[in-house]
Amino acid sequence: MKPKSKQGQVMARVVASAVASLAISGIAAAQTQQVEVVHQWTSSSESYALQALKDGLQKKGVGWKDSAIAGDDGANQQQALQARLAAGNAPAAAQAQPQLLYAYAEQNELGSLDSYAKAGNWDRLVTPELIPYLKYKGTWYGVPMDEHRENMFWINKKILQKYGDKVPTTWDEFNTLAEKMKKDGIIPVALGGEDWQEAEIFSDLVVGMGGPAFYKKAIINHDPAAVQSPTMLKVFDELRKIISYTDPNRAGRDWNVATQMVIDGKAGMQIHADWAKGEFLRAGKKPGVDFVCAATPGSGHAFIWVLDSFAFFKQKNPAAQANQALLANTVMDPDVQESFNLRKGSLPPRIDVAQNKFDDCAKTNFADRAAGNKAGEVMPSFIENAALERDVRAAYVDVVTQFVNTPSMTSADAVKKLAVAAKNN
Repeated sequence: MKPKSKQGQVMARVVASAVASLAISGIAAAQTQQVEVVHQWTSSSESYALQALKDGLQKKGVGWKDSAIAGDDGANQQQALQARLAAGNAPAAAQAQPQLLYAYAEQNELGSLDSYAKAGNWDRLVTPELIPYLKYKGTWYGVPMDEHRENMFWINKKILQKYGDKVPTTWDEFNTLAEKMKKDGIIPVALGGEDWQEAEIFSDLVVGMGGPAFYKKAIINHDPAAVQSPTMLKVFDELRKIISYTDPNRAGRDWNVATQMVIDGKAGMQIHADWAKGEFLRAGKKPGVDFVCAATPGSGHAFIWVLDSFAFFKQKNPAAQANQALLANTVMDPDVQESFNLRKGSLPPRIDVAQNKFDDCAKTNFADRAAGNKAGEVMPSFIENAALERDVRAAYVDVVTQFVNTPSMTSADAVKKLAVAAKNN
């Protein structure tokens, strides 16, 4: 999958040429240049975070051509991008999670980033759990922008104070709190009725009720014994309870709309990855004052990560290649990584970015990531296209969403269907 050596030499020359050109002609003269980026970041906090990257690129003299495609956890973006690739109309770059990155590399659509990685010392500066998911067959194809923690939940502080101000650390405690809210006419859990949001709760229950070793067996390795275990039955039992704490109008609701319900006090809690925090912050809310952040019950130091990176598509034009080089350099700029991730609610993939500006939610995640890496408890998300191939992911998600939306389906039925999905994939 590596580009020919001649192309690699061209890329190296255009990087040097781009830098020299900027030094000679100045920023203003270069601002007619543009780099097109396809992405799915369209919520208020995502757009705000993305502005940090746009501003950083602008300082290097390159404009940003925005190709935002919202909806369905990136599925709409994937479909549109695949159509463009088939038509021979690739953008300069696109937001890509690991399994998508692999697919584009397999299609021979991506340019190698090895020269950038070597010059920037990425193998040393990127947090180690992400590196294998930014490479394909040993070659760098992804530039990491953020790392999220999937197994998180969020509580409206004012509502929590009504019930003793104690954050649940077990699922039994979670249920007790939710029952009290429900009795008082408060929606206990805000949820968007999309399959990936439902499956994210399932994933958090797998690690929270079974532990990291069980998550690895049941999810990453789809081990039949784990999939059909009593623990998995309990996971589906708890998932059914959580769904009973949501409102009946959840169908088609975007994740950020569910977050807004907690912000506004219309719901007590949301079980969701930490991009939800970006919405709280964008609304002017403060952690510990207006909302509470915590790893989902039973998580301990277990850290299910979500990675957003940029894939760079092959470009024949040397000027376009130069703009790609500047974009890659901007994404990996420590100041840009700091600003972007402060706004988005995530952690910087660069391990040398200072942590002092990050809030207590992020500092807890920094600490859990470090402890989890030592204990082997930092694991890839299967919902967000890292842990499983896409067809396996789809099979798992189909079972979960069928269970969630079929009240008559028992936990035993779900386990049987999940076992079939695991066996056939």
